[in-house]
Amino acid sequence: MVAKRQSAEESHSTPPGSGPFRRLDHVGIAVWSADAVIPYYRDTLGLELVGDEIAEEPGTRLVYFKAGQSFIQLVEPVSETTEIRQWLAEHGEGLHHFCLVVDDLASAAEVSEVPDDVTVFRAGRDRNACFLNGVVPASVRIEVTETHPSR
Repeated sequence: MVAKRQSAEESHSTPPGSGPFRRLDHVGIAVWSADAVIPYYRDTLGLELVGDEIAEEPGTRLVYFKAGQSFIQLVEPVSETTEIRQWLAEHGEGLHHFCLVVDDLASAAEVSEVPDDVTVFRAGRDRNACFLNGVVPASVRIEVTETHPSR
């Protein structure tokens, strides 16, 4: 006898569309050198490079490529003490996180297993963001960012 698998809609404990998350903003890929990777995404894949900036607070260079309604973000360490440098040393280059857009970071942080330990930081594109802490499925980090740039 084969067990019936639940559909994605049946397995939600929260009705779809009722949470604080609006859409996928970007997929973050950790790299040692964005300059070494840019030609592949721009020239081989034909994606438009739409941003290249330094986020001082986390100590990262963030390069954005337009990918439909979302972005691919290259994350390169620019300081010796940044978290991404330690992550790269442990895991190597590759998928680091995906990021969801929210209207309110505080409501999104409540989803975290450790909501009191969520640190808001100044991310790319003049937006505030935070990572949801605790155990996440498939060990992929989840970042949330504001809907619009903040002051």
